[in-house]
Amino acid sequence: MTNNNNNQDQAQPIAPTKNAITLFIIDQSGSMEPLKAATQESHSAVITKIKQESIEMPTLQQYTNTWTFGNHQVQEQQPLTKVVASEFYPELVLNCNGSTPLFDAMGRACSDLEMRLQNLGFSPENTLVTVAVFTDGEENSSRTYTQAEVKRLVTRLKTKGWVFNYYGTDVSVEEMKERLAFDDGMMMAKTPTSFKMGMHDFSAKSTILKSDWIKMDKEDFEH
Repeated sequence: MTNNNNNQDQAQPIAPTKNAITLFIIDQSGSMEPLKAATQESHSAVITKIKQESIEMPTLQQYTNTWTFGNHQVQEQQPLTKVVASEFYPELVLNCNGSTPLFDAMGRACSDLEMRLQNLGFSPENTLVTVAVFTDGEENSSRTYTQAEVKRLVTRLKTKGWVFNYYGTDVSVEEMKERLAFDDGMMMAKTPTSFKMGMHDFSAKSTILKSDWIKMDKEDFEH
């Protein structure tokens, strides 16, 4: 999601206002091929919605960051970028192949974003981070992070106000709350329509979350 004016290498000082970060962690393992087009299209739709929110919620500075995982690889596809209504953002392109290193994706993406936010001067007191995981299968190939390590990371980040959402097909949200301390999400069918519904559900809930958050003090919102 790189553009000419805003990316992680051209960071501007963070204003003393509220910031909302949306972190996508999206499966691109081999089994995602039939769902590829729907996921890419839906991801773009969420970005478009965030662009509209930047007009409707002018006091909230919004940023997005997208990572993908598959075939033992975890990649940052679109870097941390400020969302501006007038800017063009390239579409996400998934290259579906291989297995599902979900734990490694969670560990790397969240740890990288946490460090980057610290380096850029974002503070937990004025920053809401919403994480959305989209996958059609279960973890089966992580090499760096274990389930216990990811759960500890998620639990710690939640004390900073981060919110974690799981959208998957084979495991219930209740089970993922137990496994990895997720907050919310949706169990989906392995169909393009269901994945579009999942992205729409996340977008709608995220809008409400951000709208409510900018109306209250951060310490009253943390859970």
